Amino acid sequence: MSSHRSAGQAYQPHDDLRHWVPAKTFHGCRTFPHPAMEQRQMTYSQTKPVLLNDDQMRNYITDGYIKLDYSVPAEVHEAIAVKLDRMLELGPNLGNNVLPHAPEFRHILNAPEVRGALVSLLGSDYIEHPHRYCHNMAPFDKPPEDIAAAVGQRSHQDSYTPMARPRQHYPRYARIIYYPRDTPVLHGPTHVTPGTQFNKRVTEEDRAMAMPMEGPAGSLWITHFDVVHAAGVNLSDATRHMIKFIYIRRTEPQAPSWNCDSERWQNPANVEASYDNEVAWSHMWDWMCGKSDRCESFRSAAANDADVSELTAALSDEDVHGSLAAIRQLAVPKPAAAGEAVSALVELLNKDHQAVRAAATYALATIGEAAIDTLVTRVKEAGSAGWEDGAQATWNEGTVHLLDEAHALAGMGAPAVCALIELLDSTDEWTRINAAFALGEIESAAAEAVPALTRLLDDDSHRVVRTALDSLGTIGGDSDQYLPRMRRFFVESRAEWDEVLTGKRAWSACDQVRLNAATTMARLGPAAASAEDELIHALEDPCGYVGLLATDALQHLGSPTANQAVMDLVMAQRWDSSLYPERPW
Repeated sequence: MSSHRSAGQAYQPHDDLRHWVPAKTFHGCRTFPHPAMEQRQMTYSQTKPVLLNDDQMRNYITDGYIKLDYSVPAEVHEAIAVKLDRMLELGPNLGNNVLPHAPEFRHILNAPEVRGALVSLLGSDYIEHPHRYCHNMAPFDKPPEDIAAAVGQRSHQDSYTPMARPRQHYPRYARIIYYPRDTPVLHGPTHVTPGTQFNKRVTEEDRAMAMPMEGPAGSLWITHFDVVHAAGVNLSDATRHMIKFIYIRRTEPQAPSWNCDSERWQNPANVEASYDNEVAWSHMWDWMCGKSDRCESFRSAAANDADVSELTAALSDEDVHGSLAAIRQLAVPKPAAAGEAVSALVELLNKDHQAVRAAATYALATIGEAAIDTLVTRVKEAGSAGWEDGAQATWNEGTVHLLDEAHALAGMGAPAVCALIELLDSTDEWTRINAAFALGEIESAAAEAVPALTRLLDDDSHRVVRTALDSLGTIGGDSDQYLPRMRRFFVESRAEWDEVLTGKRAWSACDQVRLNAATTMARLGPAAASAEDELIHALEDPCGYVGLLATDALQHLGSPTANQAVMDLVMAQRWDSSLYPERPW
């Protein structure tokens, strides 16, 4: 059967999911064959997801992105593009509402290969984040003289809109980038700098290494949320559309969720990242495999007979590759030399070269208990020193960069839990935030921290409260301890948190706290059953993100009243496109 259709014909997915059956039309309205007369229609979401393999997963970990091949007819992409053209013609960019404006996106997002990639990266119960956006780029009237430099200056890492929150190395957030039309370099595609997902900032080197994500209509990539990327320069005569969708991991990895042949890490054959960061890459792999020891692959494969003093001497700002090679050996010192290795590695934390500081972070995690006291002392010292200039402002709508020491302690897992719990009692806000964050990154192995994190829900700092909420969501544990307090965030407010933090969207700290609480409840699934009434109340929250995440949480509760509340909302907001094909706005 041909996948082409004549002008004016609508399309419907057919059973083989690779062809489209034209729907009959009558005076502009679509009619559909009766199931008894035609094969039963199926949607992409009813088919088995096509999972990634080990090589694809390894490249995602090293480079921070992969491109997906999937099967959706060209008519779908063009239908989406036409609606986006119309959106720009009639009014403003609809932002989060671009999906209901063009529901054909569902055929893309539910394609077996796309769902399979999301399952592979985020687990089978992943969350679709409410944020999505169509990035339109009109042709340049006067193109810049140096196009590469112009792209480089646009390089950035996204914020966790609207939830200002810490960056996280573990790939819990993923971004889909999709083009409905052909997007060669001439059209200004998004560019990406491979291997920058652990960055705290964008360097000049990162800007110079940006690569175009070009491709034909329907091209789709999935990226680590924190990878550095940039818009290109549109030298064509047509507007370029790029749409992004955000997804979140709901639950802690217990085992590989992809087609895994071997749980042992090995660097992939083709790596686009500029630097070999095996100590960090293997750590992410072990986490995604669900291993309790996230340093197992590197520790078991590495052997170090070198003298630590010689390795320390090899650490040089001028020789990054040599420094990384030395760090890989310092990660597995002889027991007697562990202290010397720790002293050398901590001096590389929070420094300028991003690959070096990331490697040192996970080298310290690999060393483990011998590094705990030194790292804890540095967290305390940083807390006593106070916030860096402007750091508090990023909690309004931006991204917070926590201490590398916190990431290193988190990477150790269970051995660091007791020391981190003690830090929660610090009088320094910055120390409490870093400790709470690290405990959340440890996940279920930090269950004994639940009582202390629950106490932080009454902290005077909304930044501490938001971090504690996130951490409770990833740890899980005995939710009966913290749900009673968390439920009150949906119906109470604190006067000191009502001040608007963001001029653009008029969000307050209270809005952000409710958003963190809704995200945590979505992660808890059925364990959040006692909060059903508050979640139903949150469906009408003035911050739309809260309501959408509450919808997800209610879906996963699955009770009759939760399901009815969601259906009532859907039916009330449903648009009858047979009467008015386009929504006036």
